[in-house]
Amino acid sequence: MGRPRMTLDELAAGPPLDLAIIGGGINGAGIFAEAARAGLRVALFEAEDFGFGTTWRSTKLIHGGLRYLEHGDVRLVAETLREREWLLRTRPHLVEPLRFLFPMLPWTRRPRWQIHLGLVAYDLLAWRRSLPGHQRLRPDELAARFPGVSSLQRGGFAFSDARCWAPERLTLELVLEGIEAGGAAFNHTPVTRILTAGGRVTGVGVRAPDGRELTLGARAVLNAAGPWADAVRELAGDGGDEPLLDLTRGTHIVLCAEGALPRHALISTARSDGRVFFVIPQRDSYLIGTTDVRHEGDPGSVRPTREEVAYLLEEAAALVPGLEATAERVAYAYAGLRPLRRSGKGPEGAISRRHELVDHGRQGGVRGLYSATGGKLSTYRALARELLMRLDTRPAPELPPPALASLDEAPHPRLRQYGARLATVLAAGRGELCSGCGLLDGEVRHAVRAELAATLSDVLLRRTGAAWSPDRAEGCAEAAASVMAEELGWNPAERERQLAAFRADLARHLPTWAELAAESATEGRDLSTRRG
Repeated sequence: MGRPRMTLDELAAGPPLDLAIIGGGINGAGIFAEAARAGLRVALFEAEDFGFGTTWRSTKLIHGGLRYLEHGDVRLVAETLREREWLLRTRPHLVEPLRFLFPMLPWTRRPRWQIHLGLVAYDLLAWRRSLPGHQRLRPDELAARFPGVSSLQRGGFAFSDARCWAPERLTLELVLEGIEAGGAAFNHTPVTRILTAGGRVTGVGVRAPDGRELTLGARAVLNAAGPWADAVRELAGDGGDEPLLDLTRGTHIVLCAEGALPRHALISTARSDGRVFFVIPQRDSYLIGTTDVRHEGDPGSVRPTREEVAYLLEEAAALVPGLEATAERVAYAYAGLRPLRRSGKGPEGAISRRHELVDHGRQGGVRGLYSATGGKLSTYRALARELLMRLDTRPAPELPPPALASLDEAPHPRLRQYGARLATVLAAGRGELCSGCGLLDGEVRHAVRAELAATLSDVLLRRTGAAWSPDRAEGCAEAAASVMAEELGWNPAERERQLAAFRADLARHLPTWAELAAESATEGRDLSTRRG
């Protein structure tokens, strides 16, 4: 399907790139797709896997940012609401409407009239919306829509936004569309050097998955490395006096659900500190978050802490006592970093979420080097348009929404996952991978053959979403590894290495409460030993 994939060697042997993009999250992938469609010779390089960083570990919301109105950022809200509508229209399998409830509670820090005024403004800014506007709710109406919510609530409001079931799949679709438009994309291929001459970008050095170092010419480089943007900037000798970013950590928990889930999500302010707080039903669980804590040190070290999980449980219990939010019901936790444009001191929640394209040449740095900072899942097109303008390139016309797959049976349960690509997935194998696991043999094979998956973690964490289930794909990992061994020619030792690496990734990125508690106990013993 589509164009054949260009190899690194073919790319290196050809003419210089118009644009080399470093970082395969939502911003890098979205700009890659738009640049390829605009006719640029463009390549995307990702050190880990597409969607590996912030994109994969977000709250998964495609929202206009209601809370940004209180900071007066009307332009940002209007722009993200427009992009929300565009994604609802063009990615209906991945992006769906989500109705939120905002209960008025004793600890709500804004008066009812102010929240109502904000929702009126929110609706006005989304005047060409496809979603229903806000409404006021009596206490009994709100309780009926989210059973178990605190009996202290005094009614509230309902309003519309949207969510993306799988941001990593949205990112991957953009990568594949960029390849089909003539671009080249490589995961597990870190950029190790940004080459310059006379104060201008001339190319990049990359390390191929087989360990070889290659050099490619490039007229411009986009640093879309998210939390790693400052480290990438230094590859060009453009470290500057001040970092580009303030990093804040957002931790979430996934709570196992019992019985039918509500059709609405909850948004509130946390009782203890006033942070924005979500309880979002998803499939067979609740997504609960988030924290907003400054992160220092290596972005690769980010993971949830036991204290953050305890905070989320405490706040969830206050907001929805009927959830019975206890540590025993936590399936796992995860944490991501928000790569926000540096703004100096101040509370974490006040740091602007606005996306910004930094032109280092205009700031006295390396010409032809650009950095993307901030932004949301829905703002990659705005960044792409701005960069194309800087590169004197006209954006391509918008594509019509893709037709969803036509299947023999009524809506297939995986239509939401794969959209128009589902028929190709099922052609690779319709049989269940293992009894009761819910994953198809063809999903694993398709991920390897057509979706650039190279590791077991790529498949289970960022292609099929199997590891996002409450059991973290423990039941299907062995079978998936065996299918990948067939597809990629792994010997038994490599298969076992992949399984071990996947389980290490689970412990690192999706730790259970028991794993976090065990780490805390170990750290306590180590500290006692050092003090003794």
